[in-house]
Amino acid sequence: MKKASGEDALIEHMERAFPVGRSQRSRHRQRTMPPCSGRGPLLLGPGDDAAVLRTRPGYRLIATVDEMCEGAHFLDRFSTPELIAGKLLRMNLSDLAAMGDARPLALLTAAGLPRSASGAWARRFIKALRAEARRFRVAVAGGNISRSSDKHFAMTLLGECRGFVTRYGARPGDLVYSLGPLGLARAGLELLMSGAARGKWGELIEAFWRPRPMLAEGALIGRRGLASAMLDNSDGLYRSLGIIARLSGCRVRAALPGGACSPVLRRWAASRKKDWRLYALAGGEDYGLVFCCRATRAALVGRLLPGAVLVGETAKGRGVEVEGYGGEIPVFEHF
Repeated sequence: MKKASGEDALIEHMERAFPVGRSQRSRHRQRTMPPCSGRGPLLLGPGDDAAVLRTRPGYRLIATVDEMCEGAHFLDRFSTPELIAGKLLRMNLSDLAAMGDARPLALLTAAGLPRSASGAWARRFIKALRAEARRFRVAVAGGNISRSSDKHFAMTLLGECRGFVTRYGARPGDLVYSLGPLGLARAGLELLMSGAARGKWGELIEAFWRPRPMLAEGALIGRRGLASAMLDNSDGLYRSLGIIARLSGCRVRAALPGGACSPVLRRWAASRKKDWRLYALAGGEDYGLVFCCRATRAALVGRLLPGAVLVGETAKGRGVEVEGYGGEIPVFEHF
């Protein structure tokens, strides 16, 4: 039998890397409705036309999708397959965390690769994705691969929850909190783009490539009903506040305390003769959480989430006002 090559060989490599599909496929062949047996949520995975998952009674399925494109989200000269695989999963997990008490179940990923990346590069990506999926206990349910002039990757993540938090539940008088880093990823990207040595700025590079999805914190917020509105901070704090204000029909008065800035960001901003608040407000891809809560729950937030920083409050009106900051705040837009 002729040995598979090209696309077939890469698909076979993926099926060997994520073998649940093969065993489950033979077990459930000729059955239109597979029985809910075996371990984990995944009943049918890589190698078929679709994945099949079970969910428990009383739970809802959540789906999110995000992507990384060469030239828009990374440059080949400062990326590796391991870094891309890790960030791709983590940014999707961050979306799940923003929904509240949710847990990830399975992922599907698609890739467009140039010929130069279809061999060893792709195998390294698969190995890293497998390790990251195991780290976060996510089943790899399948995906797709195609030829492309540049590298691009898309991932759909499926999860489950009992209840969920939306972006549009804030009311005038709510407090606004930020949980997680602010501005570090933007500084890390500047460092990578400049080609400067990592040196003492390694924390900034790590923040850009390996954000920590705040699944535990999001789940706690959801279980305790702390948030009236919540989203993940993927496009910058200022834009996140604007989304909450627009969808909730209120005004956000923001004020950044010194505690919102990490020491390494303060040093980086000073070295560039820039206001650290510009990074905190306009920086993207930090993947923390931004949430609102009733003022009566402030003490509980402080006790359960000591890392949460109060960054503002909501009021009647529209838009976002940043107290004490007169500079321009560029808002990230894809187009």
